[in-house]
Amino acid sequence: MRFIPLDSMETPYLRLRPLTLADAPALFDQMLGDADTMRDLPMPRHTGVAQTAEFVDEALRGWDDGSLIRYTLECKETGRLTALIELKPTLPRVEIGVIISRHGGARRRRAGVLALQELIDWLIEQPGVYRVFACCAVDGAAHSSMERLGFVQEAQLTNHEPRPNRGLAAADSYLYALTRPAPVPPEPPSEGVAWLRNTMQWSLADA
Repeated sequence: MRFIPLDSMETPYLRLRPLTLADAPALFDQMLGDADTMRDLPMPRHTGVAQTAEFVDEALRGWDDGSLIRYTLECKETGRLTALIELKPTLPRVEIGVIISRHGGARRRRAGVLALQELIDWLIEQPGVYRVFACCAVDGAAHSSMERLGFVQEAQLTNHEPRPNRGLAAADSYLYALTRPAPVPPEPPSEGVAWLRNTMQWSLADA
């Protein structure tokens, strides 16, 4: 089964949509090139718009084959990019990563969390999806929002990810997950029930 991504979503303040190459300059300025925003993330801070354009191009290829889905949250009033959301589907699980811009004030960050909640609620109900998980730095700010989004902390992973923007080759992460029960296949009939069923079929055929 292949994961079918959401094309777009709108909330009162924000629009969720796939990245486009035209987003590269704003994405670099507001998130991927910003030292504070990238501080605790396991990927290096971008050093130029060309690098961000390659990041967007990778997302476009991933969208085509279903292996990598990247969205931006865009302010409907100003057009400003407020967050980047990444999905890596490997059914029955989907890994989610989120970068929320530190620019634009607390109101936009709160609106971003609410939009993220809507996406996660949609995601966990999709066919074939039974686990959505994420990792975040134990000494960062992201994990404080995870339980509010419905995630459960499953473990603390030792030396799980690098923190290149802090000069750390390896650092601890919390593992959070949101799950729903997988369907249970019906039990096969017992030998006695199977024998009775076969006998009835033979009797009907002879009638």
